[in-house]
Amino acid sequence: MREYVLTDEQYRSLAEGGGSPDAVGLLTEAQLSHRRLCLLAVAEKRDSLPVAVQDALALVMEIERASRAAVLNLLRYPFLDAWFASLASALAGGSPDEQVLTRAGAHLGALATGAAIAAGAAFETVLVCTGSDLLLPAVGTAIGIGPAEVPVRCDGATVLIGGSLELSLPCAEPVPGWRPARHVPVPGHVLEIIDADPWRDRFPVSPLGPLSGPDAARLDCLVRDAWQLLDAEQPAHTAGMRIALRGLVPMQTPPGAAQVSASVRGCFGAIGLSVADDAQTLAEILVHEFQHEKLGALLDLVDLCAEGGRARHHAPWRPDPRPAEALMQGIYAFSGVAGFWRARRGQSADADFRYFTWRDHVVYALAQLLRSGELTPEGRRFFRVLEATLAAWRDEAPTPAAIRLGTAAAHLSWRLAHHRPQPADVSGLAAAWCAAVPPPAAGPPVVRDGTVPALLAGLLEEQAYRGRAERADVTRAEQAVLHGDPAAALRVLPAPGDDRDWTAAAVALYAQEGERAVAYRRPDLLRAVFQHLDRDGRRPGLTALHAWLTDVPDVGTEITG
Repeated sequence: MREYVLTDEQYRSLAEGGGSPDAVGLLTEAQLSHRRLCLLAVAEKRDSLPVAVQDALALVMEIERASRAAVLNLLRYPFLDAWFASLASALAGGSPDEQVLTRAGAHLGALATGAAIAAGAAFETVLVCTGSDLLLPAVGTAIGIGPAEVPVRCDGATVLIGGSLELSLPCAEPVPGWRPARHVPVPGHVLEIIDADPWRDRFPVSPLGPLSGPDAARLDCLVRDAWQLLDAEQPAHTAGMRIALRGLVPMQTPPGAAQVSASVRGCFGAIGLSVADDAQTLAEILVHEFQHEKLGALLDLVDLCAEGGRARHHAPWRPDPRPAEALMQGIYAFSGVAGFWRARRGQSADADFRYFTWRDHVVYALAQLLRSGELTPEGRRFFRVLEATLAAWRDEAPTPAAIRLGTAAAHLSWRLAHHRPQPADVSGLAAAWCAAVPPPAAGPPVVRDGTVPALLAGLLEEQAYRGRAERADVTRAEQAVLHGDPAAALRVLPAPGDDRDWTAAAVALYAQEGERAVAYRRPDLLRAVFQHLDRDGRRPGLTALHAWLTDVPDVGTEITG
């Protein structure tokens, strides 16, 4: 049995943010090998399985003898792992669900049949159609043919289904009683639009049904244009996708959402997405989700992060605190997004803004991950390489000050909402301030649920993007920050009150001192010590307290309250 081990060069190519074709090829081969092993494990129990599953396994073995290409088609089916999980669940316990097992056998038989037809293999079989229509994955659907036992015969040139439906290979033309699978040819590859397979519901958002003619044509055009964009500007991405990506699953767009996409561990080779507005958006989505696909496949070979850690961190692309393993996923995906916009930098103000914004968010999140203590040695090695890539990007083009202020405001406003200092640290620092001695070290913050006052961060980002931010209900302090006068903001906030006030004050202090400012690193600590002293009738000057607290070192990482 082959052991799948990445070379140092392959490992580094993935860590740098993309992955060489041979690295993606090895990840793909490892996924297919896992599926083959699962099939063999099922086959070893063949005699104890229901007849429907036994017949399906017999067909798989017949196809394997007849056509290597057919077996490869079968193993590339993105939802084969989900089929294994369903079968294992049905067999668990003392009384297996016969209906579920029958459906599982029927689906494997149809899957093997579709794989053989796609490969042009000659065979004969009888399939169990449990509903009205018979789906042959990747080939098409025979409509209104069941429920029944359906004979299927292929001679390598034509396919006869049910004794009356005769199709010429590759079965791509619609005829009465037959709806062909949808495929989009792109240079050097073919992508399937998976819009009928019942197993495509593995994504967190419900899938769409088969698209209508105009909607289908629009999606096909978007896919071709997005592929062309990537092929022209970022061919390393399409090189990997040609190896590993088999199909796209159209998904519903939830109310209030502009766009959704997803990739799921155990569905390697498929990406779910709602139909994008334009080719550039779809190209960005493909890069983002393919990053997840690669990292998921890598994690099947190498442990990068400890599981079950209690610490929760800020992922700037989500409002909720995230565990380290989830933060790691987002970092890798959005490093790909930053790289996508880096390749487009200079083409538009929008591309520049998105590049610098996503790059700063990834750098910020990666710093949390690296100090979390939850990465394995291999994980530290991997993400240190990514850190070096991002550092090189920053050296070639520093983030414009206006964009940097907006991303920093998003970071510190989240910390104000979710971080709480430990009470002993607050009282100890307050006592040290009153005694006029240097501040003692403070422990890590406790992470709690909270609501982020994102108004100022959003206005700063809008101003950096459009050159102006128009909002009637801003406070005087927020207005001063927007006008580039942090000193004025601090003058009108001698004692900040609510979260909006504290966000404005912290952003103003950051604008003056940068990332070394405790207002950026630990705004929760600044607020808590100030309020403690204020309650005791010892209200300090905010800027003086901030300057004193800036010497407090960062200790440890976030803990969950």
